[in-house]
Amino acid sequence: MLKLKHRPPNIMQRPRQMQILLLLLAQLLTIVFCDTNPGPEQKGKDEGPSHEHWGYTDQNWSKNFRECEGKSQSPINIEISKTVFQKNLPKISLEGYSLPETSSLNLINNGHTVKLSLPDTMTISSGLPHKYVAAQLHFHWGSKKSQGSEHKVDGTQYAAEMHVVHYAAKYGNMKNATTEPDGLAVLAVLFQVGPTDNKNYNLIFDKLQDISEEGVEVSIPGFDVNSLMPHRLDRFFQYSGSLTTPPCLQIVTWTVFNETVQLSEAQLHKLITSIKTDHDILDSNFRSDQPLNGRNVFSSFSAMLPSSRMGDKGHPAESGGDEQSVDGNHVTLGDTLAIIFGILFGCTALAFIIYLLQQKKRQRLSTESGKKVIYKPATTMEA
Repeated sequence: MLKLKHRPPNIMQRPRQMQILLLLLAQLLTIVFCDTNPGPEQKGKDEGPSHEHWGYTDQNWSKNFRECEGKSQSPINIEISKTVFQKNLPKISLEGYSLPETSSLNLINNGHTVKLSLPDTMTISSGLPHKYVAAQLHFHWGSKKSQGSEHKVDGTQYAAEMHVVHYAAKYGNMKNATTEPDGLAVLAVLFQVGPTDNKNYNLIFDKLQDISEEGVEVSIPGFDVNSLMPHRLDRFFQYSGSLTTPPCLQIVTWTVFNETVQLSEAQLHKLITSIKTDHDILDSNFRSDQPLNGRNVFSSFSAMLPSSRMGDKGHPAESGGDEQSVDGNHVTLGDTLAIIFGILFGCTALAFIIYLLQQKKRQRLSTESGKKVIYKPATTMEA
C-alpha cells in the first residue's frame, strides 16, 4: 500500500471561525492604537464647543476644557476705583456697520444663546492696536427673578449683555485668529430696563419666537447695527481676558462700554422666555465673574463713580442712585475737583475782602481816636 505524506493545512484552509477571530483582533488593535476621533477637550478646541459637553447650570467647565481654569478668564467685576486711567486710549471707531436692507443676516438659536451672523465688511477701524473684522453678535440674559449680564461694575449686575465678536484682520479668518493671543476683540454692551421699547432691537426680538427651538435659524434683512450701540464709544473699560464660554480661550481684548443701552421690560421678557434648549426654556445663560489675578483694567475716562446713564437713542436718560450728573452730563473726578477748588477760591477771596474791610475800619477808628480833645471848662473869676 502507498503511504501519503501528511501536509499541514494551508492557512486559507483553516476553519472560518479562526478567520473571524483574527479579523476581530485586528479591529480591536486599530481601535486601541489608531483611534483618531477627538475627545471632548480636543473637539472643543478644534470644532468649537458642543452643547452636549457643557451648560450653565454646572459651570465646572475645566473638567473638559482645561483653559477654563486659566488666570486670565472672563467675565470680571470691574471695580472703578482700581481701574487705570489712560487718557490716550483712542475712541472706538466702527466702519461698515450700516448694512443695506438687501443684505441678509442669519439669526440662530444655537442652544446657548441667540446669535446673529455679521458680514466681514464690518470692522473696528481704530481704538485697538490693529484692525478687527466682525463675525457675529450674541446675547446673555438672566431670568424673571434675576439679572443676567456677564460683566459687573462695582458689583452691580445689569439686566442683560450683548457681545459683538471680531477677529484680527491680519489672521485672515476666525479659525486662524483663535490660535493667537490677540486674535479676538469683543465689544460688550450692558442693558438696563427702561419705560419704552428700544425700536432698534425690534428687528431681532420680533423673530425670537420663530427660533424658539434649538438649532432653528431665520434670515433678517440688513440694518444699521450702529443703532444697537451706545452713543458714547469714547467711554469704556478695557482688559485682556477670555471667551466666556468653553473652550475659554484666553485670546480676547475686551471693551466694556460705560454707557448702557435701554430695553423695555417687555423686550427683556421676550429674551428670557422665548429661547429653548433641549425643549426647556434657556435662561440665566451667563458665566459667573472670574478672579482678576493681578490684571490691569484700563479706563478711557476718569470717574469716581460708575455711570448709569442710558444710551437711549431717542429715549430719556435715567440716572442711578449713585450717579453724579449736571444737566445730564456726567461729573468726572476732574469736574468735581474743579468745583471744589472753585468754591474754596471763592470762599478765600470773600474772607480776604472781609479782612481788608475790617482792617480799614479799625484804621479809621484809630485815626479818629488820636485827634480827640478832652473838654475843660474855662476858669471863672470870682468878684
